[in-house]
Amino acid sequence: MNKFMDKFTKFTEKHLMPLASKMANQKHLTALKDGFVYAMPFLIVGSFILLLVNLPFTDKASPLYMQWYVDLMSAHKANWVQPFYVSMGVMSLFVSFGIGYSLSNQYKLNGITGGFLTLFTFLMTSAKLDWVPMAKDPQVMNVFHVDGGWMPVMDARYLDANGLFTAIIGSFIAIEIYRFMATKKMVIKLPDSVPPAIAKSFELLTPIIAVIIILQPLNNWVQSTGKMIPKLIMDTFAPFISASDSLPAVLLIILVVHILWFAGLHGVNVVVAIINPIILSNLAVNQAALQAGEKIPKILAGGFLDAFVYLGGAGATLGLAIAMSRSKTDHLRSIGRLGTIPGLFNINEPIIFGAPIVMNPILFIPFLGVPMINATIAWYAVKTGLVGKIVSLVPWTTPGPIAALLATNFSVGAFILSIGLVTLSYFIYTPFVRVYEKSLELEN
Repeated sequence: MNKFMDKFTKFTEKHLMPLASKMANQKHLTALKDGFVYAMPFLIVGSFILLLVNLPFTDKASPLYMQWYVDLMSAHKANWVQPFYVSMGVMSLFVSFGIGYSLSNQYKLNGITGGFLTLFTFLMTSAKLDWVPMAKDPQVMNVFHVDGGWMPVMDARYLDANGLFTAIIGSFIAIEIYRFMATKKMVIKLPDSVPPAIAKSFELLTPIIAVIIILQPLNNWVQSTGKMIPKLIMDTFAPFISASDSLPAVLLIILVVHILWFAGLHGVNVVVAIINPIILSNLAVNQAALQAGEKIPKILAGGFLDAFVYLGGAGATLGLAIAMSRSKTDHLRSIGRLGTIPGLFNINEPIIFGAPIVMNPILFIPFLGVPMINATIAWYAVKTGLVGKIVSLVPWTTPGPIAALLATNFSVGAFILSIGLVTLSYFIYTPFVRVYEKSLELEN
């Protein structure tokens, strides 16, 4: 076993660490991660709004049924759900701007103008303007300044998660055009006497024209086939997204994340840019089903991993922290007690680097195994309907059982399952802590 772990450690150091380091520092992946980070506060608040107007109080067969809530939602739900539509409902707008801002800054370009360029690119390719029969309303006629029977309406079907992949690809293309033109001095430079804000805005004129010349013919051709670019891209990625909502895909994600952590790299930060578009797309599908009163379809959505797998952080280390706090070894007991409170809020750096888990073959076995066991149990519990599916985003620092309760629209089963998984992780980690204690005693 020791020989195998030595070979695995050497392989990790030689091959995986350099690759993971390059991925962690890759500009486009960093921008993608930043884009979602910037958008996350809006998405979390929007999710809670949707949750509040769809509480499980409307089923007359349920003991939770409340007539006052039914009456309140019947009268006001359409108005109160508006913040959801301008947050989760247009998430691709936030993400596109965030990607453009981050990538521009990494290229030493102006972040604000880069963000607006990517926003323009996304809207141009994803929000078609149509003309529809105009309501006979004098106010509407005055706003649009038209005398005929038609008014302009923007097609907003792809401003939500359905447009995420278009926002990502379009943002990368737009900023690369901006960078190329800035490098080749193909932008308008005004004298130094001109205020910086105005000078930067004029610098963007030629990149905007270039984006139009390059992308609008493609846009026109796709629309001539009766589709839009986001629809075409979503159809292309559909098999990949469908395959990602499976237990093998979840286990693969967990494997990659925890091998990177074992090597001393922040595994979640490396892969989050890749999995965020998938889990947020799936979350949007679940939320649309919730809003329509239909069956919730997706399992790997939103904070599924936070609610049921990363209990205490990567490795489900809250159970490890509790086990270490009961250790007979002073070092482990001190680290365990120090790490338990942060572990409640899914912060586990004290445990990962204090135990340590990094390059520790004894603790690496449960560090990888416990999350996989948690994921498998949770997957089948959700799939069989024992617990509810994820319909809301919750901050990742929310304690796991509470996150599970809130994210699943108050599924009590999810709350109990999350507590049970923390308990299970404690019992799995305990014998490995005992073995680790003996190895430390032998070293001393």
